[in-house]
Amino acid sequence: MQDGAPSSDALVAYRDAVARIVAGLDGPRVRQRAAAEPDLLAVLDVLPGGAGRVLTRIEAEALAFRPGPRSNVRTPAEHVRLLLLQQIDVLWWSGADQARPFADDAAVLASRDLVSLGGLRARGEVGFRYRVSTASLPVRARNYAVRRWAPGLEPHSSGLSYDRARPAVVALLNDVSRRFAATDPHWRRGFWVNCLVRSEAVQDHLRDLGYSAATASSHCAGYAADVEMSWLAHHGRAEPLQEILLALRDAGTINLIDEGQAWHLCLSPAWVSTYEQHLERPCAG
Repeated sequence: MQDGAPSSDALVAYRDAVARIVAGLDGPRVRQRAAAEPDLLAVLDVLPGGAGRVLTRIEAEALAFRPGPRSNVRTPAEHVRLLLLQQIDVLWWSGADQARPFADDAAVLASRDLVSLGGLRARGEVGFRYRVSTASLPVRARNYAVRRWAPGLEPHSSGLSYDRARPAVVALLNDVSRRFAATDPHWRRGFWVNCLVRSEAVQDHLRDLGYSAATASSHCAGYAADVEMSWLAHHGRAEPLQEILLALRDAGTINLIDEGQAWHLCLSPAWVSTYEQHLERPCAG
């Protein structure tokens, strides 16, 4: 985490400034509009190179943006919003010793800082739903059958890159699950997590395929999750989960970005130890 990290109140003001910049943005004039937003500049100035360097890069990316069928966003303004909000993740985790990005599959699978979701789920210690991406023919056939004959049963997602996660992130999602379950005891289908840990190699591959995958992602450090929202909206259950996540955001616990089908969340470094206490570590490995 960068020294002199902004307070929760400063981040609230930053998000408000992002909304003002994006509203009515008719081109990549990011630096011009940002010049009138001191709350935004104050946060970006904490990042390496300061606000000028960050905004120059974002403006260049906005100029180069071309939406594709796999993009999370459709317009340059939406792309700018995404990039600006992602800077909070960067602020929290860029350069942090405990958040060195995982380079590839081997780095993820060898890490002793991650826990096995399969082991936790077998013991009933995972409160959310997920699937793991696989090339297995039987599993792919099963997923195709669900999409074909019961399209509302599960979200349309390729699943997690790895069956592993940071203990603190699992505990955070379990906390969200408990709060979400309390909003409607009759809803038994929970919520789905589409993405947790990614390696830098996976992130690069997604970007090559046309997805809106950030070059410096908190997924690659293991402190982010993407929570399925479109599927819940289809069943009329998105609003309670959104309210829970927004409350955690406003409390400074997470960064939160609406990415359409899923909402991206990133755990603040200030809350990692609190959540780690709620999850045992013997299931690591």
